[in-house]
Amino acid sequence: MNRKNAPPSFANRKEVLKTETDDVTPDHVFSLMSYNVLADCHTHPYTYPYRDPTHLDINFRHKRLLEELQFSDCDVICLQEVGPGYYKDTLEPEMQKLGYGGVYYKRTFEKNDEGCATFFKSFKFTLQDSVAYKFGEIAEKVSFFTDERNDTTDSDFSRYTDRCDVALVTLLKHVTTAYTVVVANTHLVWESEHLMDVRFIQSLCCLVALREFRERHTGRVGTILCGDFNSEPTDPAYALIVSGCLKEANMKLIQSGKNISLDTTKKMLKVLEEDKLILESVYKHVSKTEPKVTNLDAEFCLCLDYIFFEPRSETSKGSGLEVLSVLDFLSEEEMRKNLPPSEIFPSDHLPLIAKFFFN
Repeated sequence: MNRKNAPPSFANRKEVLKTETDDVTPDHVFSLMSYNVLADCHTHPYTYPYRDPTHLDINFRHKRLLEELQFSDCDVICLQEVGPGYYKDTLEPEMQKLGYGGVYYKRTFEKNDEGCATFFKSFKFTLQDSVAYKFGEIAEKVSFFTDERNDTTDSDFSRYTDRCDVALVTLLKHVTTAYTVVVANTHLVWESEHLMDVRFIQSLCCLVALREFRERHTGRVGTILCGDFNSEPTDPAYALIVSGCLKEANMKLIQSGKNISLDTTKKMLKVLEEDKLILESVYKHVSKTEPKVTNLDAEFCLCLDYIFFEPRSETSKGSGLEVLSVLDFLSEEEMRKNLPPSEIFPSDHLPLIAKFFFN
């Protein structure tokens, strides 16, 4: 990235290399951004009392958001908390002018008037397929693989099935190499910190959705899962995605006061046995640790956003997808000088950016 014209939010962020570029064919490289852009429906004045309400409006924040998207110049952009009106009337037309195609899917409850949008540079990728998976429906289906309902009321199970959250999964074909990559863009439920078990089930739903989508397509494909997981690296949802570590995840659920038995979890995961998918965080892969903060406002300072990928291995079905670099993060102290959302930071989240290459 050319720092000369960097927007203020990017001025002090640097690229961290994992792989030397001498061994990488430039035509095989592509970049991906994941970014929760803060939907209008969540910008209540009482949530951000330190901000002028007019500065919280998406029309005010759009200019800065577009500057960030243009500067980053990513080949694939996965956005969360995109309002349907903002997408249709403003964002999609602007991105088309910049050479992007896009797909969008709204979360299924009216109170959540926002969803996920995935854009891709039309000269670099062609869209082969796109499916929106509803976590409530997947949780309903997965529950039938367990005996849990024999001991649980329907109202207890509705904790997992009565949900509006989705994963927007696309299959993109790289024009130069003809490689294909599955990109899953998602946003797990927040509402409160006490829904740790729900987020765990939704992370399981992500893996089920990826398995079902990959079954639709033969051949070797790369796999990327990204978004706002509303989960810290110590949470069970994260543990399940990066390692399938059921025992550790279950212990964390017990500590949260919402225990899903280990036996039940194992039965749920039987649906994944034919296509076991273990993912790795690109930031931890490159920097050996997750960022300290991807979400910051007056109340929260947390790492909640991730880009996961399927590492290349002899046993994986991936197409040789490897990580080249990531864009590092600002410190909490730097961000608090202009507490997000602000004129500097148009969202209370920071965008994650990684470069991959097909090998």
